[in-house]
Amino acid sequence: MNILYVESSRSWGGQEYRTCLEINWLNARRHNAWLICNPNGQVMLKARELGTRAIAMPLRRRFDPVLSWRLWRFCRQNRIDLLKTYSSKDHWLCLPLYLSGLPLIRARCITDPIGGKGRAFIFKRGCSKIVADASVIKRQLVQENGIDSVKIEVVGSAVDLQKFKPPRDRMKFRREMGFSADTPLIGNIGMIRPDKGQLVLVEAFHDVLSERPDARLVIVGQGTGQLRRGINVRNAIDRAGLAEKIFMVGYRWDTPDVYAACDMVVIASLRTEAAPIVLREAFASGRPVVATTVGDIPEIIQQRQNGLLVEPGDSKSLATAILEFISDQKLAAHCAANGLRYASEHFSFDDMMEAKLQVDASLIGTEAAKPLPSPNDAPVSLQPVRPVETASRDC
Repeated sequence: MNILYVESSRSWGGQEYRTCLEINWLNARRHNAWLICNPNGQVMLKARELGTRAIAMPLRRRFDPVLSWRLWRFCRQNRIDLLKTYSSKDHWLCLPLYLSGLPLIRARCITDPIGGKGRAFIFKRGCSKIVADASVIKRQLVQENGIDSVKIEVVGSAVDLQKFKPPRDRMKFRREMGFSADTPLIGNIGMIRPDKGQLVLVEAFHDVLSERPDARLVIVGQGTGQLRRGINVRNAIDRAGLAEKIFMVGYRWDTPDVYAACDMVVIASLRTEAAPIVLREAFASGRPVVATTVGDIPEIIQQRQNGLLVEPGDSKSLATAILEFISDQKLAAHCAANGLRYASEHFSFDDMMEAKLQVDASLIGTEAAKPLPSPNDAPVSLQPVRPVETASRDC
C-alpha cells in the first residue's frame, strides 16, 4: 500500500508527531508512506529528527494549481493508492486529486466547529472517508453538519506503550531540575496555546502554593505563532511572582522521563482537544491525571477511579483537584494503577494502526482510483531521511 500524508501545519504538536510515527510504522512494515510538509516549519525539522520520509513543498494557500499539480505528479510517479489530509488547507490542495479518482481520507482531530455550509461541503463531497479521533467528533459532524454517519470512522489515538511503561527512573529529570525526591511535582505537557489552558493552570497553581509552598510545576512544550504563546505564559508567571515555582522547559524528546518524575499530570484544556495524546501517555506511564471535561476525556476518566475531572476554565476546582492528589497519595496511587490498566487495554499504537489499515484497505479495494494520465518523468526514488541522534519522545 502506498500512502501520501499531506500536512500544511508549521507548528509541532501531538497530532503532527503521531503522523510521523504512523508513517514510520507503515514503512517499517513494508508499506510505502510519505509526508509532504512545508520546508521551513517545525514539522519538517522534527520529521527529519524522527527519520520520517518527508518531502518539502510550500503549502502556503488553499488554492494553488501549481502545487496541486506537483502533488498529482508525485502521486502518479510513486503510484500512490491513498491520500491523507489533516486541515482545511491541505484538504483543498488535494481535492483535485480526489476528483481525479484518488481515494482521500480527511482526519479530524479537534472538536472546534467546522463552520458553515461551504466548509461542510468538503467533508460531505470532497473526501472518501473521515477518520475521527473520538466519538464526540462523529456526533458533532452528524448532528451539527448533517454528514452521513456511515462516512465517518472513529479510531481513537494511541501511544507506544512500551516506551512509557513503568518503572522508570523517577529521579533522572528531578536531578536535572534540582528537585528532591519529596518535592510535589506537577507536570503539564503539550503545545502552548490558548485552548490548552496553561494560563488557567498558572492561576490555579498560585492557590496550590498557598497550601503547599513546596510544590513545583513544570510546563513542557513549545508555543505556537512564532513562539508568542510561550512568551505570554512566561509573562503570566512573572507577573504572579512564580518564576521560582513554575518552570517552562520547552520542547523535550524525553517525555517518558518527565512523566516518571511527576507526581501527577494536569490537562487544563479549555476546548478544541478531542483525544489528548497526553492523557494516553500519562496513563501508560502510570501517572495520576487531573483533567478538564473536554473531548473524549469524560468518556475515559471515571471520577476518583482513574483520575479527577474538573470543568474547563475553573482555576479554583483545578487547584482543589491538584491538592487532593498531593494530600491523598492512596487515591493518587489507585487512579494511577487503574489508568495504567486502561492504557494497556485501549491505547496500543499497533492496534490503532491495524484499525486504520482496515479503513485504508476498504477504500483501496472498493474505490479503485481511476488511472491518472502518466507524465514522461521517471519515478522519483526517495530514501528515508537519516535520523538525528536524539532521545526518544512520545506524545
